[in-house]
Amino acid sequence: MSGLASLRRLMWVGLTLLSHYRRHPAQTAFLIIGLVTGVGIWSAVQIINSHARASYAEADQVLGAQASHWVRASDGGGVDPDAYIQLRRAGFTQLYPVIETRVATDAGEPLWLIATDLLALPRSEGSIDASGAGWLAMIQPPYQTWYPPELAESLGVAPGDTLTLSDGRTLPPAVPQSQQQQGRRLFMDIGAALDVLDRDRFSYLAAAGLDADTARELEAALPSGLRLEPNRQRLDLNQLTESLHTNLTAMSLLSFAVGLFIVFNAVRYALLSRSPTFHTLRELGASGRQLSFAILLETGVWSLIGTGLGLAVGFGLSQVLLPPLAATLQSLYGAVVGADILLRPSTWLLAWGITLAGLVFALAMPLWQESRQSVRAARDLSDRWVRDRTARRRLAWVGLILALAAGAVYSQMTTVLVGFVVLGLALFAAAFCLPVVLGAVLGWTLRALPEKAWQLRWAFSDGGAQLPTLRIAMMALLLALTANLGVETLVGSFRTALTDWLDQRLAADLYLQRDSLTREELNLPADADWLAASHQRVGLDIRWRGRPTEVRGLEPEAPDSRALPLADSSNELSLWYVWDTDNPVILANEQVRHLAGVESGQTITLSTGLGDRSFEIVGFVHDYGNPYYQFYLPRGEVERLWPGRAEPQGLALWLSDRPDAEASAEAALLAAGAQAGDWIRQAQIKTVSLRIFDRTFAITAAMNGLTLGVAGLALLTALLAIHQQRLPDYAHWRSLGVRYREMGRVLTLPLAVIVLLTWLASMPLGALLSWLLIHDLNVLAFGWTMALDWDWAPAIRLGLLTAGVVAAALAVSLWRLHRQLPEALRRLGGQS
Repeated sequence: MSGLASLRRLMWVGLTLLSHYRRHPAQTAFLIIGLVTGVGIWSAVQIINSHARASYAEADQVLGAQASHWVRASDGGGVDPDAYIQLRRAGFTQLYPVIETRVATDAGEPLWLIATDLLALPRSEGSIDASGAGWLAMIQPPYQTWYPPELAESLGVAPGDTLTLSDGRTLPPAVPQSQQQQGRRLFMDIGAALDVLDRDRFSYLAAAGLDADTARELEAALPSGLRLEPNRQRLDLNQLTESLHTNLTAMSLLSFAVGLFIVFNAVRYALLSRSPTFHTLRELGASGRQLSFAILLETGVWSLIGTGLGLAVGFGLSQVLLPPLAATLQSLYGAVVGADILLRPSTWLLAWGITLAGLVFALAMPLWQESRQSVRAARDLSDRWVRDRTARRRLAWVGLILALAAGAVYSQMTTVLVGFVVLGLALFAAAFCLPVVLGAVLGWTLRALPEKAWQLRWAFSDGGAQLPTLRIAMMALLLALTANLGVETLVGSFRTALTDWLDQRLAADLYLQRDSLTREELNLPADADWLAASHQRVGLDIRWRGRPTEVRGLEPEAPDSRALPLADSSNELSLWYVWDTDNPVILANEQVRHLAGVESGQTITLSTGLGDRSFEIVGFVHDYGNPYYQFYLPRGEVERLWPGRAEPQGLALWLSDRPDAEASAEAALLAAGAQAGDWIRQAQIKTVSLRIFDRTFAITAAMNGLTLGVAGLALLTALLAIHQQRLPDYAHWRSLGVRYREMGRVLTLPLAVIVLLTWLASMPLGALLSWLLIHDLNVLAFGWTMALDWDWAPAIRLGLLTAGVVAAALAVSLWRLHRQLPEALRRLGGQS
């Protein structure tokens, strides 16, 4: 019976504590907002990352059919349909043809297209069904182009529309429909693609499910000029994109931490209203154990609510953020990420776990401390201020310990994950030290003010009373400002470096995009008065140290080869331009230096068509946006070492100073067999490149904006808590004749000073963050370097935005105070 009575009492204690949220909907709303924003941003990134990785796991499939191997042309010119028919007749029915190519709209927007033979596509779960009427419409004139619905919407393409490409060709009528592994690619039947794109070769042949014996037989049966290679996309994509997903995860965890600051403030806000409830329960005989169990029950309830609502918001947010990220993954890595997002059970469990862990610190700990206090101490406001000064000092000591830990870990930083640990330690060290700095500045200012400035002294003295509740909001604001400023400086520096790099790399006036249009095939006259110089590049893909690697053949005398954007070089660099087979040297991109750990002067070994060859590295080239290792050799040497495998990589043309040089060049190209749209102007490439850059960082800007908004909500909850706590004080002020305008100045001035100090503190911290991101994490993650381009404009713009957020929060809190003061005055009059 005693056990049942104890359980009944525990139930009533829990219901009594939870009833507070029903009676105070505003406090409930803030607690929910903190949980939902924190969990929502984190879960959105988690959903996107897990969805992308699931797509990588299916990267060795083509529209639902497993592709274990590829058959490619050694010269990169594509596979002749006659060779495909010959192999099918020889019994290799596992083969099916694929065309994968990039096209561009008439506005220069890049698009990716995939086509295959639906009848030859192996039947498997998830593959396209070729038995429906839709298939017949696809393969018969005027054919069909299947667009993923979200891509069709972004392009403004309606069902039945025909899209005009940059070369003047028109794609078949649009049908909004997507298939498995189609991603953001357009899909056509392969016969239609050959006709519409005026091609006579396939990009490659895919082979489904070849065992080792069949693979050897197929390799022996391949016609001359074709080679069989295993499909390693799944492994490569996971390896290449790991750093990108780690970056996104770190940013989402920062947003989750800032969201927890709202929860801290909401709990403080609620504690002020619930203190009488705690005191009454203690006086009625509720034990500390019963209160603790009730608090755990409340924490569990809120963790389930926060997880459910946060995942719902995160799912919606992921739908918004996925398209630009998917486009970026496709542009940089060739990764196909579908639009159909699923919530996996592991995501639910992980979200609930971190929510529960966060609530233990943000909700359970303050409530438990409140329940353990003596009733007298809990009701003594001056005692709260004393405890807060002690808490600020303790936080500062913890901050110093975290700073020392950050310095110690920094000296051992070798991976991206460890780098983010250093960033986290440094940011939270600064946040923990902020309250004691703010308190010290307020105290110093108060002591420095003359006795006659009594209103200023009153305001700064009152700032000390506001600080206990404001400090957590200011810590959240500091983290949000620092993250925004640091990332914006990173993005600005990257954009500046990329623009300068494009100016060097894209020095030619025209670039032929179709690789089959070589200088030799076009037979352009060398003495043409419109042509100043040209550069025919060649290249091939190999594997080096287990990663996909590009080998590029350049012409040493070409203008852009003479002005390669070098990050570092040795005294032997001149040997690369005057090639000597007795002293083989090579250039590499920065990724080789920073990700593979190779320095200038070291020797590397590449597997060539003539066997292994060793080269001395004499320089490193800036290569922004390239996830692969890349080596540079003279064109003739590449063609000699890899006979038959070096593929054309585009032709660059420098025009003369003649006013009509461009028109003459276009006429000559058309006369030589090129078609309109086969070439692109330098300015167009730069525009498209910078557009892709902006789209890449759109998700970063969105997360930064959300984080700053969350910090603004944390400040609002803190201000409401302050006014709720000090309502009797404000009633006394009014009864003594203090006007609303004077009261507003007293409350606003210290808040303005505190926010100004926080903004000033965010600038050196933002600079430190951007320095770590640019000089350490960026190098560890992506392997390229750039200069830190500090600009005051983002800091000023962020300061103005912060002032707007603070003004809005202050206006709401003062409006609420204005409505509550009459009731507080009536209570004051009743007590007197």
